[in-house]
Formats: sequence, structure tokens, C-alpha cells
Amino acid sequence: MRPLDVRIAPRVLDRRTKLRQFLPPAVMILGICLLAGLAFVITQRMTELREAPGDNLTWTLSQVEVDVLVLMDETLLAQQRNTVDPADIRRRFNNLYSRTSTLREAPVFAQMRQDPTFLSQLETLERCLEKLAVIIDSPDDVLVQRLPEVVEELLRIREDAHAIALTGIGLRSQYSDAERASLAGLLLTAAFTSLALILFLVFVLLVIRRQYHEHKETTEEVNRANARIKSIFDVSLDAIVVANDDGVILEFNSAAEQVFGFTSEEAIGQEMSELIIPHHLRDAHKAGMERFNRTKEPHLVGKGRIEVTALRKSGEEFPVEISIGMSTDHRGTIFVSYLRDITKRLAAEDSLKTARDEALAAERAKSNFLAVMSHEMRTPLNGIFGTLELLGNSDVDDKQRGYLDIAKRSGDILLHHVNDVLDLSRIDAGKMDLVEDSIDLEAFFRDAVATNEATADAQSNMLELQLGVMPESRVMMDEQRLRQIVYNLISNALKFTKDGKVTVRAATDQTDTGERWLRFDVEDTGVGIHPDEQQHVFDRFYTQERSYDRFASGAGLGLSISKQLVEMMGGQITLKSIPSKGSVFSVSVPFEPDLAPHDSHSVTAPNLDASPLRDVEILLVEDNEINRLIVHEMLRSNGLVVHEAHNGQQAVELASQQRYAAILMDVSMPVMNGVDATHAIRGSQGPNQHTRIIGLTAHALAEEQARFLDAGMDRCLNKPVSQEMLVDALLDVVQGAAAPQAPDADGVPVDLLAEETILGLEDLLPAERLHRVVADYMREVDALIAHLPALLEQDDLGEVAACVHKCIGSSGMIGAEMFQKDLRNLETAAKSGQKPQLPGLVAAVETAWPQTQAALRARVLTPRS
Repeated sequence: MRPLDVRIAPRVLDRRTKLRQFLPPAVMILGICLLAGLAFVITQRMTELREAPGDNLTWTLSQVEVDVLVLMDETLLAQQRNTVDPADIRRRFNNLYSRTSTLREAPVFAQMRQDPTFLSQLETLERCLEKLAVIIDSPDDVLVQRLPEVVEELLRIREDAHAIALTGIGLRSQYSDAERASLAGLLLTAAFTSLALILFLVFVLLVIRRQYHEHKETTEEVNRANARIKSIFDVSLDAIVVANDDGVILEFNSAAEQVFGFTSEEAIGQEMSELIIPHHLRDAHKAGMERFNRTKEPHLVGKGRIEVTALRKSGEEFPVEISIGMSTDHRGTIFVSYLRDITKRLAAEDSLKTARDEALAAERAKSNFLAVMSHEMRTPLNGIFGTLELLGNSDVDDKQRGYLDIAKRSGDILLHHVNDVLDLSRIDAGKMDLVEDSIDLEAFFRDAVATNEATADAQSNMLELQLGVMPESRVMMDEQRLRQIVYNLISNALKFTKDGKVTVRAATDQTDTGERWLRFDVEDTGVGIHPDEQQHVFDRFYTQERSYDRFASGAGLGLSISKQLVEMMGGQITLKSIPSKGSVFSVSVPFEPDLAPHDSHSVTAPNLDASPLRDVEILLVEDNEINRLIVHEMLRSNGLVVHEAHNGQQAVELASQQRYAAILMDVSMPVMNGVDATHAIRGSQGPNQHTRIIGLTAHALAEEQARFLDAGMDRCLNKPVSQEMLVDALLDVVQGAAAPQAPDADGVPVDLLAEETILGLEDLLPAERLHRVVADYMREVDALIAHLPALLEQDDLGEVAACVHKCIGSSGMIGAEMFQKDLRNLETAAKSGQKPQLPGLVAAVETAWPQTQAALRARVLTPRS
């Protein structure tokens, strides 16, 4: 094998040498250019100083005062002689007015007009002249009669004219001193630059002396590097092919011989396109080489691993993975290609892709099933629960009310199963997050047991709570998920126990390492679980009794979800059971104490007063006749006036004709869905462009509801909706619209933020995480406002709408509703191409943001005592 070309190794060294060669001349040229520039600026400044119109400025300033005095003298003299010449007085006034206009408009006085004192004096003089202009422009007889007023006004402005002259002359003197000082600074800079250039030349001479010794060391280093590369080249497991910029092979290692079947003697000196490139790719390869030699711009070099097809000596085409490097010096360019036969790997990847596609198809089918089930089951459930609620509010006898209770419990069970399946979907998708909240453990367990006492009584069971050591302060845990675990275990125990006892034991302890644990057991005296089945009780869709005469119903998801939630919380759940004697489920989960202060009193939700809703007109958009009838009746019974639309298109048409206090919008509808209808209403200029839109949806997944809010809805209510949910949501709309803007304890207007949204965030997120979310939101809006002026200058309305749209959804989620409306107005104008309105809307956003930012800091980020 021929020795490797030395050009491969010294690439970095060549760059370093070139830098040393070109740096000194570059610095010297830069210094000379800098000196030339300074000389030009100095010459220009000296010329300006010689030609400065200082005398003319001084004369003009003084002449204003002279014109005032001349006009006053001429007027007084004309009065004394009783020989008034109106034309002469007007001419004198025009001279004064013209001189004052020169001070206001002439570019030579622009710098003086920036001085507050001069500008104030000039404005005072101009106001007086405006008054005089009215008199001067009046008919001659009126002018003669009002000459005393002219004299009186001139006496008043005489001092102002004098002050203007003095101020202007003083400012001119200051500007002249500053110009001379600037010129002196330039001269000093030129001197220092010359000195620095001389010192650099001395330094260059010293550097040149060292270069001879460094050149010697560089040559030795290149030789050593060449030897190392030759060793790597020979033992590489990948095929290495080195070619020049004409496509001629220069090097061909032993691995390349094995891959392609050619010996190095056969390959070296041959063109790559005729040797190892398939016939159908040769024209493209030659065109690429010609393009590189013409433009010197490589297309594949440095692009990482690329999969292409190569050709063996036998004529077989096969896939290879290639990575190309390039080295260039004064002798030309060489390309180093690393190739690997990937035939076996691609076959394995094809098998994996097939398996992956099948798994993804199954996952998509599952996701589609869950989404369809969520929507299709929640929609009829809304009708069932709404009808039961309306029937419960009517006059029914005890027997009928018993039937209603049975139907309600059955519906609750069905809704519970739907929610379990959705929880399962969220866990599988990794979209279920734990949200720590401050809870009182003792009160929590007492409430959990009290809530299930009615169920226990129905089974003739005794439900007992035994509390051990409980922390004196509140603790930080995910209350919703802990409640779900406890309720599932108690419900499961009561379901398989009849005429027995269920005991809930709870206590906390602390390990030697300082970890704090909550441990609770749910023990029952029910049927128990056979040893062969105990290993399956936490499996999905597993039920202990699968015969036709089973006495306990269930989908077999509660225990599986409970186990996964416990493990997400960092704990564990275990089971001990004896058939026919009962079971004990034991749970251990870690917790941290809540060190933040809390109010000692609890807050209970007041009964809703629907009287503010009387005669309020709303629009109900719902395609399902049953749901529409039920919701209409719920609203009408609370005094609202309900207008109906059966699809999104009808909703858009009605919204363009009359303003409503709120719009209740279904999502899945024929003709036009609720999302598109919301977009259309928000993008219109109609009376409901800013009306609150409340989604009524059976789509319960969080990512779906986030999309609805991003489309312009203000909030979403999950089906089935109750009368209380509807009244509460509409009261929030009506009372929020009528509330006056008054400062709170921190002096911040309360209607800048949606208090209900803030409270919801505080319940949902720990304080530290909430602060981080609000801070990220503030940075997002700051970046938007800083970017908006540039977008307006570029006249890129599409980008304006896109950037603003990103902040609209987050503003609603964070509770900044007033600011969200300003952003939505701006987005609508940008989308509809209303260019004249954009500057004003951007100004409104820029004005509203500091107030909203202050409100968020005071309400969320400021610690409260």
C-alpha cells in the first residue's frame, strides 16, 4: 500500500499557520484605515467649525426681540400720532411671526428645541403670537380699535423674546464648547492609534523571529500525525476510500477490499464512478463533482451518516452507510469516505418497523376507541343525568324518587367506569401528573369514611375509622389521587362484604433517615380472595367472580389504577387475604410536611343565587335534541331567556345578528363544529366577538380541552353537566361583566385577573411551580411585546397573528382575561388585514401589559401574610 497523503493530517496546523500569516497585515491595514478615518473626521469637524453659522443664529435670536420692540414702538407711535397704517403694522407683525416660525421649523435650531427651557419659552411666544394674529388679520377699522390690546400683548411677550435670545445664545455657546472638546478627543484618539500601530509593528518583528523555530516543530508533528493516520487507516473495520476532486481513488484500505471485492492495486488510480458506484447513479455523481469544482460548495460533506447504494466487483448492488470528510490545501481537495455494509442491519430494521407499525396501529385503535367512548358515552349520560335532575326537582312521590335514586346510582357507576378508562389512558400516555396540595390528613380520612357510610349502610355493613399518629400540621400530597386510591379501596371492600365490617386504619411515621410515610389499611370481613387469584387482583379488567350469578359488579380497573397511582407517588400497595374471612389492602406513600401558614377556618361553598340571571339572554348551541331540551329547561327554570342553534353555522349566523350575555357551545356538531364556529365568531366584527363562550363537551381529555380554549373558548364544562354547574358558570359571566373596577388591598384593579382561575391554579399547583409558570408566562409576553414593533415594520401580518396567538391561550389559562381580550383584538385585526388599526391595538397591548404584570406579581408572586 502506498503511504498516505500528508495532506490529511496538517489541516488544523495549516489553519493556524494561515492565521499567523494574515493576522499582522490585517491588523496593520486596519490601523491605517482607522487613522485615515480619524483624519477624515478631524478634517470634516474643522471645516464645520470654520463654517458654523454661529453669527447667523445669534442674529436671528436677537432679531426676534428686535422685531417685538419695533412692532410695539410702531404701534405706540401710530396711536400717539393718530396716523395708523394697518398695512405697516401687519408687515411688522409678519416679520415677527416669520422669525418665530424660523425658530420653530429651521433645522439649525433643532438642537436648541430639544432644550426644555428654550422650547417652553418658544411655545409661550407662539401662543401670544396666535392671539395677536387674530387681531392683526381683522379688518382695518377693527385693527385700529384693538391697537391697545396689541400693545398690551406685546408688552407681555417682550420679556419672553428677550429670554429666548439669552437662552439660545447660551445654548449655542455650550454646543460650540462641546464640538471643540469632541475635536480634541478625536485628535487624542488619533495619537494613541498611531502609537499602538507602531508598537504592533515591533511586536510583529518579534513574532517573525519565532516562526522559524515553530515551522521546524510543525514539520515533525505532521510526520508523526501521518504515521498515526496510516496506522488507523490500515486497521479500520470500516471501508475507507480516499479520492481527489476529479473522483480518482487515491487510497483503498483492506476493509474496502473485503467490502467491494477489489484489491487496492485494482482500485487505486481508477475513477470511483466507474468502479464502485452503480450505473444508474453515475451521472448524478459526476454532476455533483462538476458542481463542486465549479462552486467549491460540498453537498454531502459533513452531513453525518448517509445511506446510499454501492456496487461490488461481482456487479451486486448493496446498501452502505457513508460518511464523507474533506481536506483542502494548495494542491487541491481530497475526500475521505468511511463506508459500512448495512445489508443485515436494514433487514433487522425492516422487521422492527413492521412490529412497530403493528404496535402503533393497535395503540391508535385503542386511543380512537377511548376518544370515541369518552364522547359517545358522555353525550347520552348528559341527557340521562339532566333528565334525572329535572325529574328530581319536580313533584314526585316517594316510590318514584326511589326509582330516580336507583337510576342516578346506576348512572354514577357508569360514569365512574368511563372515568377509570380515561385515567388508564392518561397513565399509559404518561400525561397524568401528580399535583401536590396542602391537606389535613385527619380531616381527609374522616371525610372519606363519612362519604362512604351510606354505601356501607346499603350493604348492612359497619364502616369504622381508626386513626393512629397524625401530623399536627398539614402535609403536601396529591389530594385528588390519594382520595381516588382510598375511595377505590373502601368501595372495593364494601362491594365484597355483606353484613360485615370494613375498618380503615391510618397513621404516619418517620424512618431513621428522616423520611415521612403515610400508612393506611382497608380491612374487610368479606368473601376474601383465593391464593391463586391474589396475584391477578391488580391486573387490568380483572374481576374476582366471572360467573353469571356474581353479586358484585365492576370493570376490574379500580385496583389496577390504584396500584399505578400509588407507585407514581413513590409508594407501594400490598394485599393479604384469606378466603371467606376477608382481605386487607395496605398502602404506604411518602409525604412532606407543609410549612406554609394556613387559615384555621374552612371555607364552604355558598348556595348559588340565580336571581342575577333572570331575563339574561344566552345562545345555546347543541345538535343533540335531548341534550338541547334538557339544558334549555335547566336554564329556563332559572329565569334565563334561551335562544337555540342546532349547529355551528346557525350559531355564527345568530351571533352576527344579536348580542348575547354568553354562548354555550357544543363541540361535535354537523355542518360546522363548535371549534370552527368559535373561530368564526372571534374573527368577526359582530356583536359577540368578545362574548364569553363556554364549551359543553364530552371530550374529557386535557389535551382536547386545551385545544378548545386555544380556539377562543373561555372555559369548558364536561358532559354530563348539572344544573348547578351551568348556573355557576353563567353567574361567573354575568357578575363578572357587571362588577365595577375597584382596587383590592394591594391597589391592583381586581378585574384585570380572573380570581376563579387564579384560585383554581393555586389549588392545582404547588406554590413554587405556580410561581415558575407565571414567571415563564411573563417572559413569553415580554418577548412578544419586544418583537411586535419589528413585525409591524416588516408588514408581516401573518407572523403578527401567529406570535400573538401563542400568548392568547396562556393568558386565559393564567387568568389574565382582560389582557387576553386585547391580544385577541390584535390577532383578529392581523388575520383580517386591518393594517390601519394595528398600531393602535399594539399600543393598547403595550399599555395593558404593565398593569397585568403588576396584578400578577401582587396576586400570585407576592407572599401573603
